[in-house]
Amino acid sequence: MKRIICLSSVDFDWMFQRPQQLMMEFARRGWEVVYCNKTQRKDQFIEDRGGGLYICHDLEGLCKEGVGADVVWVVNPQFHGFKGRFKERLFIYDCVDDFPHLILHHHRMMKVADLIFATSTPLYNSIRRYRRDVCLVPNGCDYHFFNKHKENGVKIDKDPNTKIIGYIGAIAPWVDVDLITATAEAFPKEEIFLIGATLSGMSLPKRNNINYLGHVSYEKIPSYLNQMDITMIPFKKNQITKATNPIKLYEYLSLGKPVVSTSLPELVPFKKYVYINDTGKEFIKSVEMAMEEKNEMLVEERKEVAKQNSWIERVNRIIQIIN
Repeated sequence: MKRIICLSSVDFDWMFQRPQQLMMEFARRGWEVVYCNKTQRKDQFIEDRGGGLYICHDLEGLCKEGVGADVVWVVNPQFHGFKGRFKERLFIYDCVDDFPHLILHHHRMMKVADLIFATSTPLYNSIRRYRRDVCLVPNGCDYHFFNKHKENGVKIDKDPNTKIIGYIGAIAPWVDVDLITATAEAFPKEEIFLIGATLSGMSLPKRNNINYLGHVSYEKIPSYLNQMDITMIPFKKNQITKATNPIKLYEYLSLGKPVVSTSLPELVPFKKYVYINDTGKEFIKSVEMAMEEKNEMLVEERKEVAKQNSWIERVNRIIQIIN
C-alpha cells in the first residue's frame, strides 16, 4: 500500500476544502493517508478515521517515529524544511494561494519541491518562470456528494415568494462586504444568506434581510445550497483573488445554480454559465437577471460542467503525473 503524508494549512474538520478532498480521494483509491492537522497537540498522536485515513496531531512525533512515505504533499510552503524527513520518493508542493506574507517560503519551496501543482492559471504562469515543470490542477467539487445530500432535512424558513441570494465560504478580507450590503439594499424583499466562518476579525454587513449562519458542517452545505435561488462570489479584486480558483464556483454549479460574481481571471472560461461583472452596478443588475432566469437547459449544462470538474478527475490527473 502506498502512503501519502499531507502537511496541510487547515485542520481536517475545519472548512472542508481542497486538501481534505484530495486526501479523501487518495484514501478511496487504496492509499494510506496521514493528514497532519494545522493545530498540533501532544495528548493525541494518531487518530484512525477508517478507510485508510489517519489524522496526525503531532507532526514532530511522526518524524521521530521514523515513518516513511511514498509522497509528502505540502500545502503550506512554510514546511519546506521537511523535505526528506519521511524518506519520500516525491516531495510535492500544492500551491493554492498567492499570499504576500508567505512569499519567501513560497520561493524556498519552489527550489526544493520535486514537483509543483498550481490551482490556477495565474499561479501556474507565475511559478513557470522558475519551474518549467509546474503542473496545472485546478480545484473541483464532489458532484455526487452535493446531489446526494441536497435534501438532507435542513430547511430555511422563508416566505415562498422570497428569493434567497446566497454566499457559501469564509467571510475573509477578500470578500467585498460593501457589495453584499449594496445587494441587500437593492433587493430589500429578498433574503441574503451568508454561510461560513468569519476570518481576520471581519465585520459582518448589517441589514434586516442579511442572515449570517456562521460555520456550517460540510454535510449540511448541499441542503442549504439547494434552497438558494442565486449564488454569489462577491470578491474584491486584489493579488489574492486574481490567483484564486474558487471551489465554491464548482459547488454552486453542481446544483445548477445561477452564479453572480465579480470579475476574476479564473471565471472567464465559465462565462457561459456565470454572470461576471466589473462594477457593483453590473453585479446588482446580474442578480436581477439571475432572478428572472428560466432556462432548464442551462441548469443541466452547469451541472455537467461541475461533473467534469470533480475531485475524482483531479486525482486522476495527479496520479497520471506522479506515476
